[in-house]
Amino acid sequence: MLVKIYGSAVFGVEATTITIEVNIDKGIGYHLVGLPDSAIKESSYRIGAALQNNGYKIPGKKITINMAP
Repeated sequence: MLVKIYGSAVFGVEATTITIEVNIDKGIGYHLVGLPDSAIKESSYRIGAALQNNGYKIPGKKITINMAP
């Protein structure tokens, strides 16, 4: 299943529209792709911890999130 939504990223005083695509497939885990910034790569640990601490369970499926400017 592929879902496409639009968001924005703030760079200083300017905002840029970004496209966010989420795909759910067979497998386990989630992956953030698209923005090469190291903060994005590190955020996967923070996302997992935030979901767990708020009582959400990550589904037993592979979730791929693509963010592209």
